[in-house]
Amino acid sequence: MPLDQIRRNPKIDPRKGRNKARYAQMMQSIRSEGVIQPILLRPTGDKDVPYEVVFGNTRFDISVELKLQDIPAVVREMTDVEARRAATVENLQRADLTPLEEAYAAVSTLADENNNHDEACLVLGWPRHKLDARVLLSKCCDDVAEALVQGDIKLGHAELLAPMVHDDQRTICARIVERKMTVAATRERLIQLSGVIANAPFDTTDCQDCEHNSSKFGDLFGASVGEAKCQNRTCWEQKTTNLIEVKLIEAKQDFGVVHTDLTLPEGGYVLLEDKGQNGVGVSQFSACTSCESYGAVVSTKPGQEGRIVGGHCFNKTCHTKHNNAYKALIQSATASPAPASNQGQSTAGGQAPASNAAPNTAPGAKQNPAAAAKPQEVKKAIKREAFTLYSQMGLKAIQANMSYALAISIVSMYIEMRNDLPSELLNRMQKVLGLPLSLFGHERAAAEAALALKPAEELQGYLSQLAACTVFRRDGSDQFQKSIPGAQSIAFIKAAGMDPVDHFQMTESYLKALTKAGVIADCKASGFDLKFDEVKGEKEFTKLAAGKADDLIKAVLAFTEFSWKGYLPETMKISAYDGSATA
Repeated sequence: MPLDQIRRNPKIDPRKGRNKARYAQMMQSIRSEGVIQPILLRPTGDKDVPYEVVFGNTRFDISVELKLQDIPAVVREMTDVEARRAATVENLQRADLTPLEEAYAAVSTLADENNNHDEACLVLGWPRHKLDARVLLSKCCDDVAEALVQGDIKLGHAELLAPMVHDDQRTICARIVERKMTVAATRERLIQLSGVIANAPFDTTDCQDCEHNSSKFGDLFGASVGEAKCQNRTCWEQKTTNLIEVKLIEAKQDFGVVHTDLTLPEGGYVLLEDKGQNGVGVSQFSACTSCESYGAVVSTKPGQEGRIVGGHCFNKTCHTKHNNAYKALIQSATASPAPASNQGQSTAGGQAPASNAAPNTAPGAKQNPAAAAKPQEVKKAIKREAFTLYSQMGLKAIQANMSYALAISIVSMYIEMRNDLPSELLNRMQKVLGLPLSLFGHERAAAEAALALKPAEELQGYLSQLAACTVFRRDGSDQFQKSIPGAQSIAFIKAAGMDPVDHFQMTESYLKALTKAGVIADCKASGFDLKFDEVKGEKEFTKLAAGKADDLIKAVLAFTEFSWKGYLPETMKISAYDGSATA
């Protein structure tokens, strides 16, 4: 048949590449002996090129390259499916198809047989095991296929690379060829790079049926990385990154400041402890858990991704101050007592009276009011809770004393009108009211409280309600103790002799404003933990504290056997905001 009447059809040919050495040998044979075995053609219906190759493409290509005039051929009417089947079977029978070419033939045959695996096995003459293995091998990228055809890599290399995404296949295949790595060495390296799905830090539900899960093909290939390993490095890294981002969000709900181990300030943090080398004292430790500088670290290290380690102080200057104070306190509490003026006297038991001078931050010592614990800077959410409490108390104080309402009304009217009044009238008002010439912001609270000491005419209840609403005016500032409603509330609470301990209630909003450590600290300071263990069983509170913060809060609120009456957290005491507390 004349060569110029024949064309190739790549859709039929199962070969996807040629080994250069074998191709050269075959060309030399045809150059000297000619084409001995005829190729198979089928009609195309095209007048210009009436035939196309079914099988024998290599012999046809060499004949064209050698510029021969014709080639021995058999012509047969065939459909596309019949032609592909004939080409596949002929090449398989000659046993010189590469495993990857067999893989492409398997995929093509399955498509022709409507994905009927049993029929495809009959056509190819293969067992089901080989068909499945070759279908998986077809997932190799072009670079891997070419390297296998040219003998640069072995079948075992291709089997190891097939389950990976194409970008990883190309990169690793290039390394194998460049470094001349054996199949065994490649397998060991891939085992190191492949994540064990059972040990993944993220949810692996989607991984179970993933095509990159090595358990799907470990029994089909001679070379694999073993059972249940992820061979999609990009997906693994992305899921791990997503997990760490979620853990950062969760940690920020429990701590004032959160870092990963990659963003830690150098030398800028210390483990917070109530006792020991880094100790700050029990009371101060409780206060520190509410500080903006109390934080946690989220790990990004392999095998520990997403692990949250809390209890760090990120303000070393403040920590050093409290740590030094605690050490001095310990030293004072353990020092020998000075000789008493009534030396020689003793109790009935023969012992001198014990001193109660040391505050309770030292073991066994008594509380010293002058050494009240105070955070460096209370968390904003806790400040809001404290000043909400003060506002509620301020409301009651104002409603209970008409003088307070009148004082607020007078100062408010004075401030509102002072810039619009003639100077003579303004001076007269200042003298009568005793108000300072300069009165701005939270400074008005002292003036109002001073006015409230004077007798007042009885005012209508409406005026009282209107004036009382002043403590609920919205203030966007986080400087609560310097805000107008905050300062007013504190001033009137103190003027009325009210104590927050009589009004504080344990609420969900307050607990959610705390860190998890802060909730635990409150539970221990109040005796909640002991009552919880008494009712629920030994060490039940310890188990509860080890869980999630939300579950802990729900359990605290649901436990009605304990009364919070008489308990006031350190951060809800007025002394933490009016400047009366000392470090």
